Amino acid sequence: MSKIYAKPLPRLSGILLFLLVANLISAVAVSYASHNSRKYLNELFDETQIRDKAQAEWGRFILEQSTWTAHNRIESLAIKELDMHIPEPGAVRMVSQ
Repeated sequence: MSKIYAKPLPRLSGILLFLLVANLISAVAVSYASHNSRKYLNELFDETQIRDKAQAEWGRFILEQSTWTAHNRIESLAIKELDMHIPEPGAVRMVSQ
């Protein structure tokens, strides 16, 4: 029986192995970065929707406030509920210091 000896590896095999491992690590890193990018983009989209809803609600509140403080509404409430009236021009007196 003859002995079988293994051939020595070529000189570039270490470099090729290193490049293969580096390539695999790079592929995993790109995948991880893409995943994080999509995750953060989805979070940004969700937060933008929340902001838009808050801005719409703020606009409705401003409109409601302007409705409640309209001059003609306050005047009609003063007349109906407090029995107030606009004085006649002759009943107005100017006071000076």
